[in-house]
Amino acid sequence: MKDIKHKSSTFHQIIFAISTFIILFIGVITVKHINNISDSSKLLIHTYEVNLELEHLFSHIKDSENSIRGYLISKDTLYFKPYQEATKNVNNSFLLLKELYADSPVQLHHLEKLYEIVNKRYEYISNYVDKKKAVEISESTDFKQNFKESSTLLLEIRDKLNLMVNIEELYLKQRNSQYNNQIYFTPVLTLSILFITLILIIFAYHQTTKDVERLQASNVKLNKSQFLSYQAEILSEFGTWEWNLNTGVITYSDNLYRILGVTPQSFEAGQENFIKFVHPDDINNVNAAFDKILEDEDLPYFYFRIIRPDGQVRILRSVGKLFVDSPGNKTVLGVTGDITDEHNKNELLKSNYQDLIKVNNDLKISEESSKQAEILGNYGSWILDYDSLKFRYSDNKFRLLGCEPQSFEPTIEKLLEFVHPKDKHIVIEANESALTTRKIPTMNYRIIRTDGKIRRFKTIATSFTDLSGAHSMIGTTQDVTEDYNKSLQLKKRNKELEQNIKELNEFNHVASHDLQEPLRKIQTFTSRINDKEKENLSDFGKEYLSRIEKAADRMRVLINDLLQYSRTNRTEKNLIKTDLNEVIQDSMNELSQNIEDKNAVINHSQLPIIKGIHFQMLQLFSNLLSNSLKYSKENLAPIIDINSTEVIAKDEQILKDKSEKKYYKITFTDNGIGFEQEYAEKIFLLFNRLHGKTEYHGTGVGLAICKKIVENHRGYIFATSQPQLGTTFTIYFPV
Repeated sequence: MKDIKHKSSTFHQIIFAISTFIILFIGVITVKHINNISDSSKLLIHTYEVNLELEHLFSHIKDSENSIRGYLISKDTLYFKPYQEATKNVNNSFLLLKELYADSPVQLHHLEKLYEIVNKRYEYISNYVDKKKAVEISESTDFKQNFKESSTLLLEIRDKLNLMVNIEELYLKQRNSQYNNQIYFTPVLTLSILFITLILIIFAYHQTTKDVERLQASNVKLNKSQFLSYQAEILSEFGTWEWNLNTGVITYSDNLYRILGVTPQSFEAGQENFIKFVHPDDINNVNAAFDKILEDEDLPYFYFRIIRPDGQVRILRSVGKLFVDSPGNKTVLGVTGDITDEHNKNELLKSNYQDLIKVNNDLKISEESSKQAEILGNYGSWILDYDSLKFRYSDNKFRLLGCEPQSFEPTIEKLLEFVHPKDKHIVIEANESALTTRKIPTMNYRIIRTDGKIRRFKTIATSFTDLSGAHSMIGTTQDVTEDYNKSLQLKKRNKELEQNIKELNEFNHVASHDLQEPLRKIQTFTSRINDKEKENLSDFGKEYLSRIEKAADRMRVLINDLLQYSRTNRTEKNLIKTDLNEVIQDSMNELSQNIEDKNAVINHSQLPIIKGIHFQMLQLFSNLLSNSLKYSKENLAPIIDINSTEVIAKDEQILKDKSEKKYYKITFTDNGIGFEQEYAEKIFLLFNRLHGKTEYHGTGVGLAICKKIVENHRGYIFATSQPQLGTTFTIYFPV
């Protein structure tokens, strides 16, 4: 658009210059031609005037001649006056002719000669016109001679006049011919001027029409451009503005108003109204920008914030450049865009870039950690690319085979060179499965390393498709030789353990039958002695008998507790829904006599239903209640509170579990004698007692059984206590 305009303007200037030159040239020629015609006309008139004056001169000379002759013949003085008039006219004619011949030296010369002749003739005549001299012309011989000379001079005058007239006629003929020629070319020149002028007018009309068409096309393009610019402002979220530095008038485009959050042209554009939208923290900077435009007539990239009427804070970027039109008017043309989204995206990109750097660092760390993990875990990784059917091994994969990292090209054929001959079919079948179904089962096979050692490998793999759609298989191969050897040892130990369990069962049988049988006989015989022979015993005998009875009772309780603990370990863990509300009621019924003797108060909230073993829950609750009743304070009725809540593992610091796993939290709180907190874990050990046998009876097995039951249910049990302030047992069962 700009190039076309420049080309058209230059072309018009050239055409205008040529047309002006032609018109001026034609004008000069025309003026010159007119001047020539005028000069020719003047010369013709001049010639006519000269001829006419020559005729007048000759006429005056003749009049003078006739007057003098009349006088000479009649001697009448009346002829003097015409003579004098004629003489005067002759002198005037000479003066006029002298002026007319000023530009003609030839004629002027003839005029001087003629004047000399006329003057000479007047000298002859003057002798006869003097009144004082009376000359008798008939008798005077001089008169005759003078008259004859005068007549000759008159003839010379006539000849000279005829010569001069002939010369003027020649001039007249030449000048008339020249005038006729010039008059002849005048129509031609006039038509030529008209023709050339018509051509220029037609050409100018043609060019003007083309320029009008080009201007109309440019206007259409300009309208399209304005429309596209209007739409571009809306789509790109920018607006334009103009500041006429000569008039101080500022104008905004419609979209600049929209960027400010108002209706287009809803207020008068200007610094004062614009500042109303600027963020308070940026007002000084914006005012400085306005001042900079006035000082520098330019505005570099400038960023600021605005607050729209709806409260939105937007970030704007503005830039302006000076434009000077042909008349010299200075206008700063500017663009202001809403870059809030761009700014937010840049901030997000920066954040993502930082995250990417972090991820990249994490990947490097992970890669290095993976390499170290492969070494520590005694495994290597590999990748099969399905597009190229090529393998890639990690460095430690090579080490597992007894080779240096990347010391050979990984292929299935190369791997088979290391595989034990009896296990090659396993690897071959797995490779065929990977190529056909893209799946392989877990493989266990042996390899022979380069140092000759036989190692057992375990390989697992899975298919993987990346974001580009490329398919591959990723696998790990672990050296499980030590694990295999340990499994053999474990099998051996399991057999030994099974034998020990068998022996323990035999011991339990012995404890439940063979050991209890002698104990029952001891208790039977001591009972008979006590019934029949007690009176015959001495005091020492009675004391010994009492000690035997107590020892036999303790032995019976101990054997029963051991059997109970043994059964707890061997119970099958088939968990079913168990209502703990029923369990607590059964426990209270079982301990009703002891509760009544102690005047104990037992309070419990609604307890949950868990998956458990009913009789173990009954034993757990009974042991905990018995423990609280046993270690109650003297002369103070025991109070036992049982409560239940549902908790999350991460909220319970004592569990040391940061997961979202849920538990039922059940607490048994009493007002008994308590104990030092340092013994909170020791009390759950087998045969552990905090008090002597004489203070509180018991075997130290009850709380150990409680712990074992809770662990059987994948739970936890803890104790918190202070001396003389009571004890709280806290149990966690998974929901």
